[in-house]
Amino acid sequence: MAANDTVAWHWYRWDDLDRDLLYELLRARQDVFVVEQDCAYPDLDGKDAMAWHLIGRDRPDATAPLLASARVFAPGDYYPEAAIGRILTSREGRGRGLGRAIMVECHRFVAERFDAGVRLNGQAYLKDFYEGLGYRVVKGPYDEDGIPHYEMLRPR
Repeated sequence: MAANDTVAWHWYRWDDLDRDLLYELLRARQDVFVVEQDCAYPDLDGKDAMAWHLIGRDRPDATAPLLASARVFAPGDYYPEAAIGRILTSREGRGRGLGRAIMVECHRFVAERFDAGVRLNGQAYLKDFYEGLGYRVVKGPYDEDGIPHYEMLRPR
């Protein structure tokens, strides 16, 4: 687990996600991507089992609300580079700088574990945000589930 002033981060593999934690994670993704963004899409894409799952909370214990999450793939699992996806900040976590904080934690993890570049498919409205983190557009804009996206790469 890593921590900063705002949040305690914890990384999980698929086998570490017990029933309650998996339910909480999938519920958060549904709340943000399906309900808030009004986007009916297949969240259960068969890729969670190979991903590393990052969850951020106010406190290190599991009783604290889930504030942010993401999943990270090793190089070769999704793209030739490492990949980050399903990045979210819950309603309770917004306005605290967690978008940047979760990306910093994902980049730290990728550098430490894989020493690789990172690719992501970011919603178009976040293009400038991702460019500010060192990403550049490699494809797009394109439509993904009714939402404009860019494929972006952050070199190693």
